[in-house]
Amino acid sequence: MKHWDRQEIEAMAAMRRDGKALTAIAEAWGVSRMVVAGIARRNPDLFPVREKKTAADKAAERKTKAAKLLAKRKKAAGTGTVDKPRLIPVEAYDTQHMQLPGAPTVAFIDCGEFRCRLVLTPGGERLGPDTPCCGRPVAEGSAYCPEHQKLMYRPYIKRTPAW
Repeated sequence: MKHWDRQEIEAMAAMRRDGKALTAIAEAWGVSRMVVAGIARRNPDLFPVREKKTAADKAAERKTKAAKLLAKRKKAAGTGTVDKPRLIPVEAYDTQHMQLPGAPTVAFIDCGEFRCRLVLTPGGERLGPDTPCCGRPVAEGSAYCPEHQKLMYRPYIKRTPAW
């Protein structure tokens, strides 16, 4: 364990008063951050305690950062270097063959919490609130009815390692 003399401790304290973080001071002295934190804790008269930021200060910082980011994005958009995000259409899988015989379909928006939400479409269609779903009562703790639960989930099989 190194013994720190008064001059070294005062030099660290001067760095802290200049606004340096404990991590930066530790890197400058070639020690860990916790060493500097311990020295600061044992010498409170030399190391100033940073004031905690109020909620208003934090909000002002966030607004400033957001304004800078927005200005940067507007500038980049003006130069044409930033591509606008593309909307990718959400299409359905071919699940029409999973419809149970004699079971009427229900619109997705009308399914609710206790109805099977398996989408039944021929595939390639855009999904929306009127997309047809199974609509039968669900198994407990599931999003699907017992018949579709068997189709959608495979049981866990414990596998032996290959090595």
